[in-house]
Amino acid sequence: MELFEGASGYEEVLVAKADVLNIPIGGTMELLPLCNMDCRMCYIRQTKVQMEAEGRMLTCDEWIEIARKAKDAGVLFLLITGGEPLMYPDFRRLYTALTDMGFVITINTNGTLIDESWADFFASRPCRRMNITLYGKDNATYGTLCRNPVGFDQISRAVKLLKERNVPFRFNFTCTPYNVEQLPELFVYARSQGIPLSYSTYVFPPVRKPGDDRQFERLTPEECAKAMVRGIQAANPGILMPQVAKAVLSNLERPIIGWADGKRCRAAVSGFWINWKGELLPCGMFSEPKESLLGQSFTDAWKKMCFAFRKLPLCDSCENCGLRNICSVCFASCETETGSTSGKPEYLCDVTRCYAELLTGFLPETEAEKYRNLLKE
Repeated sequence: MELFEGASGYEEVLVAKADVLNIPIGGTMELLPLCNMDCRMCYIRQTKVQMEAEGRMLTCDEWIEIARKAKDAGVLFLLITGGEPLMYPDFRRLYTALTDMGFVITINTNGTLIDESWADFFASRPCRRMNITLYGKDNATYGTLCRNPVGFDQISRAVKLLKERNVPFRFNFTCTPYNVEQLPELFVYARSQGIPLSYSTYVFPPVRKPGDDRQFERLTPEECAKAMVRGIQAANPGILMPQVAKAVLSNLERPIIGWADGKRCRAAVSGFWINWKGELLPCGMFSEPKESLLGQSFTDAWKKMCFAFRKLPLCDSCENCGLRNICSVCFASCETETGSTSGKPEYLCDVTRCYAELLTGFLPETEAEKYRNLLKE
């Protein structure tokens, strides 16, 4: 979970211990599903009408009470997100209360609402880091992808204001059919600003959106695999791709990492997600299992949710797949792609196979043929 990124050596020890002891040391507070943009690949955004048909946002006092219970249960790290969290009506009061409690806070935001007032506020009460999503290189891309024709100008303003005040932040980028070709240029832009950039090529199906609003757009498996290679090259100018290919593909020769050896994340191990209705979940991509944090202790809700999560069925196809060691499959991707944690996520299967095949192209023919044979097994 990205809220643990940047942890100090001592904090890493605490997180590792929490993993072993099944202590909830960090998680996400999703304040609302509303956003001032309408991105084509978003997994959560709702209109106000859709939100009100499903439930209500928690009050600031309710969030503060949940945070107090979470702190008592051992929570240290919090990621604040949305929707767009800066749209939450009492954001400043809530954020101030959370910082006063001593949480280590990271904030996900699209950055378009950050003006002088917001920049001054975060300068006066610094978080560990803000993650600002960068959707493209210009207003045209923002207009097409996010339906916000001035989004890049707004981001540029936010970057200037935050840098002037030394507020720590980085860029996050999600590859879509509308912006994937811009990835190398955006790395150049980020470096020119002195800001780190992280990217993702995989887009989860938006199963948490209302049933009549689940249309979304993402890369084909072939395009996704090409973006993975392009991203490695863009993030590391001058990198030797034969070495990268060898390092990745050599994992195909190792014993398969089964579900019992790790689910690839800390969901219901030491991490959690609280949705905008106050329900505790393993991660934000799940709708179940869940436990309401209104009316019960955080510890009780955590234990019930973890127990239910451990009973979820596993995907046998993934358990024994030869590509498992280089695949990003997790419980959530099985669930969102197929409707069940035991389902085989064919999209990810295709992405991983395409990625591996592309990497063989960087190797000498004899070595490449060896891995191609493994891919056929």
